[in-house]
Amino acid sequence: MIRVAFANRAGDVTGGAEESLALLIRHLPSDFEPHAVLFGEGRYADRLRSCGVNVHVVPVAADLLESTRERPTISGALAIPASILTVMRLLRRERIDVVHTNTVKSHLVVIPAARLAGVASTIHLRDIVEGVGRPMVRALGRSAGARIAISSAVSSWYAMPDTHVIPNPVDLTEYDAVPDRRAARRLLGIPGDEPVLGIVGRINRWKQHDVFLRVVAGLARRRPVRCVIVGEARFRDADFVPELHALARELGIADRTHFVSWQDDVRRAYAAIDVLCNCSVREPFGRTMVEAAAAGVPAVAFDDGGGPDIIEPGRTGFIVAAGDEAAFATAVDALLDDDRRRAMGAAARVAARRFAAPQHAAAVAKILRAQVAGPDASTS
Repeated sequence: MIRVAFANRAGDVTGGAEESLALLIRHLPSDFEPHAVLFGEGRYADRLRSCGVNVHVVPVAADLLESTRERPTISGALAIPASILTVMRLLRRERIDVVHTNTVKSHLVVIPAARLAGVASTIHLRDIVEGVGRPMVRALGRSAGARIAISSAVSSWYAMPDTHVIPNPVDLTEYDAVPDRRAARRLLGIPGDEPVLGIVGRINRWKQHDVFLRVVAGLARRRPVRCVIVGEARFRDADFVPELHALARELGIADRTHFVSWQDDVRRAYAAIDVLCNCSVREPFGRTMVEAAAAGVPAVAFDDGGGPDIIEPGRTGFIVAAGDEAAFATAVDALLDDDRRRAMGAAARVAARRFAAPQHAAAVAKILRAQVAGPDASTS
């Protein structure tokens, strides 16, 4: 039995990284005994426990938790050594064979702790970190025994050798049945039969919901469309939400813009929309594009992130040059043709099969096994 510790910063608030980790753990082969190392309690910790995971909550200084990659603090940095030592003792006590780090803060604490404990490590690169964080992540990645990137864009950003590109998983069985379109729109408070463009997930500035609203405003001058922003501000940027409401009013589309809270059943959102828009700058992966595809909804994204790994241009959606809002609007407009949108949505649903969770778990498990076996083992 391989005892693996999956390290993640959040024990409560979840995003794509946490959803992907939960699916990975759920579909691990039977020769793995999963443990979770979290920096806080909460719903996510309880969710992992309900899946039979041994959850270890490590007390970490508030200064470290509050320090962000955009605004790192000296007090946060000073709290790191004590956290490393705490995790090191935990790894030894639980006789962990290999660690897997899932988020930037977990890389920062758990990779050094694993080295001190003499435990093999795998870093899962899920973010495109800019500024001083980039060389820091590169240094941690080089010190890890194995590296996994969630997209070609992430792998290229850090440019480290022997990085395995394994796309994030989606539970495709959830999309065997998708809610009725009219019922979904009614539940989300979207009236009428006009085409609906959607953006789904966390509301953060780098997701560029403002670009989305400008694209919608341009299209609304030529044809009747509505748009929906599904999600909420998580981790940061709570002040961005009122700015978006104000921008919708300024653009004259407030009556066509619908803000919908975070959905526990996100299938409602995909059932309600006709086209998914991913306007993020340097999107590391783009989980919502896979979810939309599984629901039969084509997507449009920029070319500077994970979109090109997911969307087959002209077949399951469109990829446009980063920052080109006019090209983005043109691509969305093309998808509003009913026959084309249906054909591309059907193709997207078939293409989504390669993101199945069991396939993802098998690929990651192969790398973890090789780490436990030693440096001479092959993962090819």
